[in-house]
Amino acid sequence: MAFDQSHYPSPKNVLAARRLHPRKRFGQNFLTDPRVAMRIAQLVPAGAHVIEIGGGTGTLTAPLAARAASVTCLEIDRDLCAVLRERFDAMPAVTVDNQDALTYDYATDLRSHRLPSAVCGNLPYYITTPLLERILELGDLLDCAVIMVQREYAQRLTAKPMTADYGSLTVFANYFSELEKAFDVGAAGFYPPPLVASSVIRLTPRKQRLLMPETEALFLKLVRAAFGHRRKTLINSVLAGSRGEMAELRKTVQDALSATGLSQTVRAERLSLTDFCRLAEELVRRRVAQGGI
Repeated sequence: MAFDQSHYPSPKNVLAARRLHPRKRFGQNFLTDPRVAMRIAQLVPAGAHVIEIGGGTGTLTAPLAARAASVTCLEIDRDLCAVLRERFDAMPAVTVDNQDALTYDYATDLRSHRLPSAVCGNLPYYITTPLLERILELGDLLDCAVIMVQREYAQRLTAKPMTADYGSLTVFANYFSELEKAFDVGAAGFYPPPLVASSVIRLTPRKQRLLMPETEALFLKLVRAAFGHRRKTLINSVLAGSRGEMAELRKTVQDALSATGLSQTVRAERLSLTDFCRLAEELVRRRVAQGGI
């Protein structure tokens, strides 16, 4: 049986009918394949409350509304808000909000719904990292996030130690959540087609932090400093960004590396998330102040 696309109007036709065009300043590349949209929607919990980032013309909103109990659709483009409200006017479970996803109050929205919760959307490439940070900071308010990102970005998120894609982004994202790549989407699945392919990632925020607050703060600075100079050893990278007493800090980091079974000449890309956590704990035990790294 042929796939029924009658309820999934072409974004190109929807825009043309209203004399609208994709806007580069909003990073608009509209998902066109309803089968991809349905695969994405199936990754969110059934009966959940979903916040969708960037509703566009509603290609993803429609299957989300069919699966979820309620959908808050964020759309920064006022013209597209009008399109979405017209399309989903008969569906009270869908709320279209003319909001910037970077400044939206996700926490208040999620707390107002006593349901499983998810964030879902095709993240504009130029603001992927700040949007990801907004999602990760929600912590246990969120059951999962299903996001489409540039394929190279997805590779960085899911990279393994000792690979070229592995870096601070990998460690940070995996510290706050468990990640899995669901599937890839080619450029032909969008209007207009972007210059890059995309991947769909499912993030499950960790309900409990891996480290205590004091250690976590130092861990974040340690990871950032360690990858700040990829060609240097971890010790030299940490010293390069430090304002503390160099000789004392070098000795402390050397001792902490030894205590955790790590080489004095190890580079950041060889350390796993577990290694970084253990090293941060050892540095706190040795009373390294956060300002020293």
